[in-house]
Amino acid sequence: MRYKLTRRICGLLLPLLVLSAASLKVQAQEHPSEQYSFTFRGASLSQALEAVAEKTETDMVYDPAIVEGISVYSRVEDQTVPQILRDVLGATSLDFITLSSGTIVIVRKVSDDPSYGSYSGKIVDSYTGEPLPGATVRLANASGGTSTGKSGRFVLDNLVSGSYSIIFSYVGYEAVYKTIEIGPRQDYREEVEMEPKSVDFLPIVVTGHLPQVSSKSTDNGQSVDPGNEWTTTGRMEDAIRSLNLFSGVQYGSPMMDFHLQGGQRGEHRIMLDNVPVYNPYSFGQMFSAFSPYAISKVQLYKAGYGTPEGSQIAGLINLQHDVTGIDDRDLTFQADPLSLNLRGNLYWSDDEEESSFKVMGAARSNYWNVYREPNLENTLRRWDDLDPLMTNLLVNEENDAALYEPLEHNSDVRFYDVHLASEYEIDSYKTLSSSFYVGENDVSTDMLRQALPSNDIPEYLYAQDAYHWNNFMGQATYSQLVSPRLDMSTQLSFSSNQFNHRYLLGTNSNPTIPVYSGLLNAAPAQEVYEDFKRASENNLVPNQRSRNSIKHLIYRTDGTYSFTPQLNFEAGVQFDYVKSEVNLSDLFYLPTLSDQQSSLLSSYLKGNWVSGEYWKFSLGSRLTYVNTAGRFYTEPRGSIQFDKPDSGIGYWSVKFSGGVYRQFINQFEITNPGPTSLVPSFTIWSHASLSAMPEAWHISNSFHFEPSDHTTLNLEWFYKWQPTTYTVSYENLLEDETIDRSGMGAFAQTTEMENLGVGLRLHQSIANRKGKVILGYDFNHNRINLDNQFGRVLPASWSEPHRFQLRTLWHIFPELTAVAQWQSILGRSWGFRQSYYNYLLYEGSNRFGEYDFTHPEDDRLAPFHQFDLSFVYSPSLSMMDMELRLDLINLLDRRNTIDWRLQPIHGEEEGDQYEIKKRSMPGFHPSISIQFNM
Repeated sequence: MRYKLTRRICGLLLPLLVLSAASLKVQAQEHPSEQYSFTFRGASLSQALEAVAEKTETDMVYDPAIVEGISVYSRVEDQTVPQILRDVLGATSLDFITLSSGTIVIVRKVSDDPSYGSYSGKIVDSYTGEPLPGATVRLANASGGTSTGKSGRFVLDNLVSGSYSIIFSYVGYEAVYKTIEIGPRQDYREEVEMEPKSVDFLPIVVTGHLPQVSSKSTDNGQSVDPGNEWTTTGRMEDAIRSLNLFSGVQYGSPMMDFHLQGGQRGEHRIMLDNVPVYNPYSFGQMFSAFSPYAISKVQLYKAGYGTPEGSQIAGLINLQHDVTGIDDRDLTFQADPLSLNLRGNLYWSDDEEESSFKVMGAARSNYWNVYREPNLENTLRRWDDLDPLMTNLLVNEENDAALYEPLEHNSDVRFYDVHLASEYEIDSYKTLSSSFYVGENDVSTDMLRQALPSNDIPEYLYAQDAYHWNNFMGQATYSQLVSPRLDMSTQLSFSSNQFNHRYLLGTNSNPTIPVYSGLLNAAPAQEVYEDFKRASENNLVPNQRSRNSIKHLIYRTDGTYSFTPQLNFEAGVQFDYVKSEVNLSDLFYLPTLSDQQSSLLSSYLKGNWVSGEYWKFSLGSRLTYVNTAGRFYTEPRGSIQFDKPDSGIGYWSVKFSGGVYRQFINQFEITNPGPTSLVPSFTIWSHASLSAMPEAWHISNSFHFEPSDHTTLNLEWFYKWQPTTYTVSYENLLEDETIDRSGMGAFAQTTEMENLGVGLRLHQSIANRKGKVILGYDFNHNRINLDNQFGRVLPASWSEPHRFQLRTLWHIFPELTAVAQWQSILGRSWGFRQSYYNYLLYEGSNRFGEYDFTHPEDDRLAPFHQFDLSFVYSPSLSMMDMELRLDLINLLDRRNTIDWRLQPIHGEEEGDQYEIKKRSMPGFHPSISIQFNM
């Protein structure tokens, strides 16, 4: 009781007590040697002092004003009272003195400047509690601001005491406006919740240009429309493929590679929770290998991306696991004609300990053995077609493969992926998260053909094409707001991929194949077919085997230190250990066997400076040591951004960025020359010592404009010059037997490439936000030096010079939404199969009738056009949430061409004649899916 009374009157007596203490020059004396233990987790300083005074029966006085707003995080064991106070007050601007009477007085440090404080905290999704990395925190009435780190935490340090208006903004969320009071030496901390906007689809995609200030500048609290009844139209069916809605992302056609702003497929990296995933595709390139229900956010880093993200000469795509805490338990089930998705959540929290635990599990699998989706099965049958030119070259028979007719065909598609992610929030400032992913998929086709009657050639021809991919990723990340100025994160991860490809091609003229000797004409087709399959299992049919594996271990630590609200530095260090193996057998290419191990040590430093109210400057550099090359590589990068929220034409923001980008783990796409090849290429990896590491110089400019709340315009352009890049050398793979077949020179050569591109996206809301229109155009000018193969500079084979998009969304009712999308691609060249340009050019004839393959830029494909229409119905049910989705894909039934092949024409009197046969995409095909959330 005496302590509480002293606390109430200390405001009057404190000056007199301190004066007495000063005149007597009393120093802090050791309290009686009794020892005590205390644990404080975010308690206010006044509560902590009261607890110490009561437990130790100590007289203690202080002015309540000097302890206001200060929190204590401390744990002391078996300490005396002075030692306890030193620990509790150590991180504050306070000290204590002990009077001769034994009374302890809490005072301000004489040398402390009382005019500054700090504001820090964490920004989270108000619905799920998920942290929001990269959110912008701006001081509305003064210069300065910052952004959240990987754990969603922010720091504004060295703030002069007073009142501040703070604006929090993030893509896909409503802006939050707060007014706070910062007292002298006060460490003000809080968790800020942001409300998601009504978005078109999930997961949310975040691009590199983030506006610093919201277009709405009100101080009336959080700007959320409580009457908004329109919700999202559901999740993307494929989180990677759906990125083609965004500028610079090319991934529109099945079985086509993913390209980022005109770069090769191997020049970007796809990551999951900041960990690289190699070959992240199912069924070749038709689907991504990730369940769409496991992903919450996609970060898209394109030309001019920042220093912390890493080293890739085209860019990065980082997918994040969806670890939510909506309810204690949540279960989602979704089914469509091709696959099943299952997802579940668990959430637990302890308000007293300020801790929580979230875990998410998701799994996806197809059921091809139970139900074969007719459209996919027919597509496989059409695409798995025998190419006569390639067959005649490989079988080594004096015959024409065009004389064989289809007899039997079978295909098999299997894939699954499993995701597990968790987040343990130890307290408001420490988080431990982890995730795990495994995916496996197989696709195979085999066919039997029979020769036409009256032809003196082997009666049967058999081909099999089989692919197997396996992916694994695991990571654990610990993040902590160490102090009001320092935020740190540490991650340990491991990723691996293994790919196996087997191709078989042969006829019954092979004496090792026991196909009804002497009775071929009487053998039923199915029995002959099964006999070939048994022979293939015993390796009696000539075959090609390709194998590739990569394993990647990463340890990284990143930190952000804030000197002032206007200035902070980001720094990090990373260690990589990479091991890979490449093995190509000799049916198509010269045998190649490569086994590589590399270690990389990299670091980066980046400074961010806010000048005035709307200018932001960033400058930094990476430094990487590669043990196989025995040298260091630097990558300086920078950006300038200006935001103008209160201009006469509306809100606009412009950003310039650029720098040097290198690449130390390289991916190569080897053309698959098999006559019935379903997947056009397969991947191999190399990170050996190179004469020159791949290098690119980026210049990028983006413009974000919001003339009103209903209209948004995004315009970007970029230029990438790559003085050193690598491409596959088919001359080395096919002809040069003198090259070391264990090195990168067995399949690669240096070259030069440049890319210039422009992208435009217009977003317009209509009818009181019931409808939305997205109009897009992309232009790409791509040139690669292929002097060794064609003797000149050419547009790249993957180039799409012009791409138009129109997407409309209409909320017919709150429960029913219609989505229509049109896409057109113009200017595609390299019309023939890649094996014609990369294999036949070296191994076959120079001409086939009127056709040759030396001018791929003149082999122009017809324009690609596709229109899709979807309806999403989400009725309100008492027991669960349900979603019915109808997708009318390629509604106009266009047979868009993927590539060409040549078919011999028989019966011509003079010379060989050929005609073009087109491999096309599927026509119109509907798909229905159903989803339950419980």
